[in-house]
Formats: sequence, C-alpha cells, structure tokens
Amino acid sequence: MDIEIKNCNNITMAKVAIVPSKLNIKFAPNGTGKSTISKAIQYAVTGDEKALSELLPFKFRNENLNNTKPEVLGIENIKSVLCFNEEYVNKFTFKPEELVSNSFDIFIRTDAYQEKERDIETFTSLVKQQFANNSELEALISNLNELSRAFKVTASGGLAKTSTGAKALSSSNKIDHIPEGLQPYQPFIQSSNCVNWIDWQAKGHKEFSDLSDSCPFCTSDSTSKKEQIANVSKEYDRNLIKNLVSVIDVINKLGEYFSGVSKDKLDVIKSLKNGLEKEHETFIVTVKSQIDDLVAKLEKLKGLTGFDFYEGENVGQKLLDYKIDLQFFDTLNSIKTNETIAVINQSIDDLIKQAGPLQGKINQQRTEIQRLIKKHQTNINAFLTFAGYRYQVAIVGEGEQAQLKLRHIDNSTHLSGGSQHLSFGERNAFSIVLFMYECLAKKPDLVILDDPISSFDKNKKYAILEMLFRRDASDCLKSKTVLMLTHDVEPIIDTLRSVRGQFSNQVFASYLRLRSGEITEQSISSDDIKTFIQICENLFSSTQDPIIKLIYLRRRYEVLGDLESGYQILSNLFKKRSIPEDFRIPRNEEGLNTPLSTIDLSAGINDIQRFISELPVDYPSLVALFSNNEKINELYLQSNNGYEKLQLIRILLDIDMVENSVIRKFINETYHIENEFIFQLDPTRFDLIPEYVVYECDKILEEFS
Repeated sequence: MDIEIKNCNNITMAKVAIVPSKLNIKFAPNGTGKSTISKAIQYAVTGDEKALSELLPFKFRNENLNNTKPEVLGIENIKSVLCFNEEYVNKFTFKPEELVSNSFDIFIRTDAYQEKERDIETFTSLVKQQFANNSELEALISNLNELSRAFKVTASGGLAKTSTGAKALSSSNKIDHIPEGLQPYQPFIQSSNCVNWIDWQAKGHKEFSDLSDSCPFCTSDSTSKKEQIANVSKEYDRNLIKNLVSVIDVINKLGEYFSGVSKDKLDVIKSLKNGLEKEHETFIVTVKSQIDDLVAKLEKLKGLTGFDFYEGENVGQKLLDYKIDLQFFDTLNSIKTNETIAVINQSIDDLIKQAGPLQGKINQQRTEIQRLIKKHQTNINAFLTFAGYRYQVAIVGEGEQAQLKLRHIDNSTHLSGGSQHLSFGERNAFSIVLFMYECLAKKPDLVILDDPISSFDKNKKYAILEMLFRRDASDCLKSKTVLMLTHDVEPIIDTLRSVRGQFSNQVFASYLRLRSGEITEQSISSDDIKTFIQICENLFSSTQDPIIKLIYLRRRYEVLGDLESGYQILSNLFKKRSIPEDFRIPRNEEGLNTPLSTIDLSAGINDIQRFISELPVDYPSLVALFSNNEKINELYLQSNNGYEKLQLIRILLDIDMVENSVIRKFINETYHIENEFIFQLDPTRFDLIPEYVVYECDKILEEFS
C-alpha cells in the first residue's frame, strides 16, 4: 500500500510504501520526519482529527489563506494501529504487583484459549442463562445490595452507628410518628415526595420569614404560625429523612422475599417511635449477614467460569456446593424466594449431569494455560539472557489472576514492580517485548515501531530483532505488517546482508530522503550494502573526476589504517601545502613538521596512481589541481551527493574559516570519521547527509564565491 502524507510538520509531501505482511524498515537521518510520519498515520487511522490538526506546519499557523490542512491518504485498508514510540515507553507503567497490566489478557487469552473458553461457556451457560435478561432477578440482587449497603458492621460484630441506615433508624420514625403540633403537615410529611417538601419548606422559611409577617408561600398573615413553621426544620433533617425513606422503600420492595416473621420484625423496626434498641440492631445484623451470603452465592453463579474449579477438583462434587439451601437463610426463606432459587438450583442439577464433559474441557483449558505460561516464560527469559540482562520473569497466579513477575537472577524473591530496579535501557527493552505481546493479543492491522532500538548496543539490538521477528509467526511480529522507522542503518545491514538467511524475504527496506519538504523513498536491496573497499573499487573504475576519486581513496586509507606515504600525500594535498609534511614524525623543538622525504613522496604518488592512474605524476601538479577553486566549485555544484559536497567544502576552505561551529564540527567528524560497520550503504547512491548540513554548505560556498 502507498501512503501519502501532506502538510504535517516539516513534511510538505511524503510517499511511503508499505508491503503487507512484511517488516518495512524506513531508514533516515534524524530531522527527516520519521516521528511525524508515525504520528500522522496513527492519528489518521484512529480518527483523532484534533491531534492530526496539531501537525499543521508552523508556516501556516499565522496565515493560512488556502486553509491548508494535514492529510493522510491511502490508509483505507488499515482499521487499527498500535505504535511503539517514546510516548508509549513513558506511559508504560510497571505496576507494584506485576510488570504489565492485564498480564492474563496479553499472555494467555489467545485464540486457542478463547476457543476452549467458549467450549466451557456452553456448559456453564445452563446456570448463567438464569440471570440473563431476567429483570426480576436483577432487581432482587440490586435491592438486596442496596439494603446491605445501608448498614455496616463493626469489627466486634455489632451494628455500626455511623452507617446511613443505622442513623436513619436511630431516632423516632417521624414520618409515622409526627411530632406534636405538626399534624397539619401530615399529608406532606407522609407523601411520596416528602423529602423535597421538607427541603422546600425549610429553604422558604430560612430565607424569607424575616422579611415580613406574611407567609412566604401564600402571603397570608403567619404571625401566629411562625414557631410552628420553624419547628418543621427543627424536627426534620432532610438527609436523615432521605435515608429513612430509602431504607423503608427498599424494605417494602423486598417484602415478599422476607419470611413472614422477618417481614413483621422489619415492619416494626422501620416504624419505631423511640429508635433502635439492642435487639433491633442484632436482628438487622443477622438480616445483613444472610443477605450478603445469598448475594455472594448468586453473583458467583452469575459469573460462573472454568476458573471457579481448581486444578484436580471434582467438578460434579464442587457444583453441589453451589446449590442454595434456604433453610440456612431463615430471614429470606419465603415462598417467593423459594420459587426464585428453585429455578437456579434446577439449572445446577442440569449442569451436574454434564459434569464429566465439563471436567474434560476444564482440564484441557488448564493444560493450554500451562503450555502458554511455559512458552512465554522461556521466550522472554531467553531474550533477557541473550541481551545480557540479569533478570528473569515468571507468570504466577491462578487463572485470570495470573501476573507477570520480575526477579533478579541473584535473588529468588519476586520484585515489587520494575521502575525502581530497572535502568532506562532495561525498561525500554522490557517495554518493546511486552508491546509485541500486546500486538499479538490485539491484532492491529499495522504495527509502527518508531526508532525502537537505536539506543541499544549491537548485541541488544539483534536480541530485540530476533525476539520480535525470528520465531514462529504466532509468537512474534513475523508475517505481520510492521513499519519500522529508524535512523540506525544496522537493522538493515543485519536483515538484508549479515544474517539475511535468518530473515528470508521478510524485509522491505528503503531510505527516506528529505529535500525542500518533500520525502522521497529509495528502496534498499542487499546489493546496496557494501564494504567501503567495494565502494572505492567501483568508484576508481568509473568516469568520476579524479578529485572525487581521491576523496574516497583518502577514506579508504583511513578505513584500512594505512597511514603510510600515499595517505601522507593526500593529507597534504587536502590542505594544499606546497611542501608536503610527514605527520608520522613528531614535530621538532620549534613545533614544525618534518618535510616528506623524496623517497616517500615518490612512493606515495606511485601508490596513489595504483588506484587512480589518470592523475599527474608530480606533487606540484597535484597541488595545482586542488588549488583550482573554480574547478572545486564546479564539482560541488555538479554533485548530488551530500558526502562529496562536505569533502569538497573541506578542500575549498580552511576549516577554521567556517564560522558555523555546528557545521564545522559536522564536516570535521564526517571528514575524519572511521567506518563503524563492516558494511554500509554506498554513499555514491544514497545521500545520507542531512539536508540542513548541505544547506549550510551551500551558504558557505555562496559566501566564498
């Protein structure tokens, strides 16, 4: 698929090709816009228009006459995306009790596991379907929970006086027992909307009674009734009445579920004139305890799964324990409750008849879980060992409580989280591996890796690549559509050249080149990765100008560590010295270098001509060649290669004349750099120098001219 990105940060236009089911490595220098590409695709796929709009280039933020907007085209087939980047690592929290949240979902809830889970569900649904779409049963559980929550029990087993229900019943029920002098208000106090009436009456009296002798509600003279009106607020606390009404209401809703004796006792308690006594509190605690026990059993049945049966447990015998015997719930042992529970108990009996097949499915599920745990532990721990980390992981805990734990190899105790023990690099390594498992669990259409391994050393880089792409496709990102954006060429060298057999046809690599806001893509094959010696040999046999060839020859000498006569001559030529000096000999007492001997001069020129035969044979002619500024200038303008432009600027100018210290440092380091890799991309074909550096070189050339 070809994705087009327009008007995002520094990118005016970028075309990025992504081959499905392959690792697509996009190599580019820092500042090219790799993270912008990653964000633009991610925001567009997830439909985050606000985040995408924030990528608008700065040049359009003050004045945008054409209403230019960031755009991403060609993502129609991408419905979901997961991105590993710095933001992901920063948000990745190592929880105190486990390394990653939702360990079970990430490591165990695979397709194979879910298939077995569905098999078990066909059995357990015999019970669970009694709760599905059963509004009456749902209302019963809800009302039981509401009544239980109204009362709390102390550590000693008594009724907590601070609980809302206890406070509501602790004094007289002033709804049934209206205080003396307030009987005229009985219709309002005993109405279904009494709480709002009390609130309305209290506010009116408090805010307006002092303004006039007239009633603030009807304007009639209320002089003789002011005390009576005020007594309503004194006798009735809105919150207490609200709680009392709620307790009475839920008791009434549950009425037919209580046994006759219990219902009579609750009717007495909810209408007490003088508040709760000790025997009332004891009975409420008993009712609450039985409600909690019954609800716990009902909730257990409602969510029945294979994990409710421990390994080796007899399923048929265990199911008998799930049946509800109402003789032990005497406060709730009514005809209505018996009718409700009988249906549930019958469904358990039906399931007991299927206990054998259910036992078999549960055993298969446990075997699958153990297989997955062993496999993931082995793979992650092998990676940690290969990468040189002195940690191991273990997945511990029963069923859905399984958690990924961490320990140091020098200690058998599991650590509390990882943040306080792991270094930044170790956290990054763990994060990317756990990100891979998250991708396996969520199955996104596109996985984006934004510069995932550049900060690691070579061993850890390869260990991560192998973990991500070198195992069975079901256990890693192999054969998934992956976009890796990196400023590190090593993954390309590894996957296309050094160990390409291990990544057989899995990789599509390319170089992203930014020029004037436009990113173009140049594909990279194994033939594009060469040793510098091979690059030089190809160049020496080409029709390139001799000065260009000498630039590469000097680099060849440096790469091979050959600093003899040929290298000494080139070092002098690049400085345009009329008398060549021998830098192998220490400076004399006056701080001057020793001139290169006639023998070394002759030997050096002969060695250079061994590679570049068309050069002049005498040193002065060579100096004249390098001193021809017009010629150097012309070569600079003709070159499309940033590396060559840097070297030509270095020849044209004394480096100390370059005022821009950043560019001077870049030129010096590039000019004298030693080859870090055995292999590299051919600089004659791949322009790897950042655009801003070449731009500064252009400015230097203009100033010089």
